[in-house]
Parts: sequence; C-alpha cells; structure tokens
Amino acid sequence: MITIQCTKKLIDNSPFEIEPVKEETDPFFSWHAHLFFFNRKKCVIVMNNKTRYNFVLYGLKKKEFDNFSDLFKRTLTKNLRAEQIPEEQIKKYIRECDSFIHTKTSDRSIISQINEILWFAKDRMEEDKMMGIETDFIELNRFLNDIPMTKLNGFPNNVMCKEMESL
Repeated sequence: MITIQCTKKLIDNSPFEIEPVKEETDPFFSWHAHLFFFNRKKCVIVMNNKTRYNFVLYGLKKKEFDNFSDLFKRTLTKNLRAEQIPEEQIKKYIRECDSFIHTKTSDRSIISQINEILWFAKDRMEEDKMMGIETDFIELNRFLNDIPMTKLNGFPNNVMCKEMESL
C-alpha cells in the first residue's frame, strides 16, 4: 500500500478522499505531494519520505487527478528506469502499489525539502521556457534527484537505488 501525504493546497484542489494519518506506515512506501502552478498549469511534486526521491508531474487535468494512482505508478516507473534500476526491482515496488490512501502531511522537514527542490525545478523550467524549449521532465527529475541533501548525507537517486536493491 502506498500512502500519499498531501499538502493543504493539493487537498483543496483535488478529489482525494483524505484519511487519518497512520503512524505505522513504512516510510519507503510513503510519499509527500504538493500542488504548484507553472505557466498556469497544475503540477504536483512528489517526494518519498525515506529516500527523498522526487519527481514532478506537469500539466495535470481533472482526469489525471481522478486516476492519480495510475499516473503515479507510470511516472515512477519511467523515472526509476531512467535511473537504470533493474526492471525486476521496479516491478517489486510497483506490486506494493496495489492500493493508495491519501492523508494530510505529517513531516515538516519533508515539506521544507520539497520547497527547496521546487525552487530548483521552477528555475530549470523557467530557463527552458526562456530558451523556447519544452522541458524534458525525465531529465528534470534526474537533475532534481542529483541534488545533495544533508538529511540523507547523500543524493536521493543513490539512496533510492540502495533501498530498491534491498526489496
């Protein structure tokens, strides 16, 4: 089971049914999600609670919010493949994504790290816009996961790869 912990902004702009926060959830299968706007389009940044691995979803419409679990699994799979994580490990993780619950956020330090990563993401997206090119979100996400985080003592992509190996 995957837990998506949503910020108030995301809760207010999505059809998610919010459940109470469960303390016993595995941090490796828990993610924080935050809604932001870029070029008047809805975007969501999602960050893993344990590894701080993150990715941006751009230009979401109502149907994507209605099928958020499928979009999450597809996008996560694409990004993990880009990190060259073995397919068998990806499939093991995705099998755990059989059900989703949405709750309120529970960790202010993750929100702080999301805001920091969001600054880098918006900067890169704005730079692409000024150059007249469309942002490659797989490359953007790889860039964002190659930013060191002191809480991890490393890089989100490396920590995610190590955690995936232990599945």
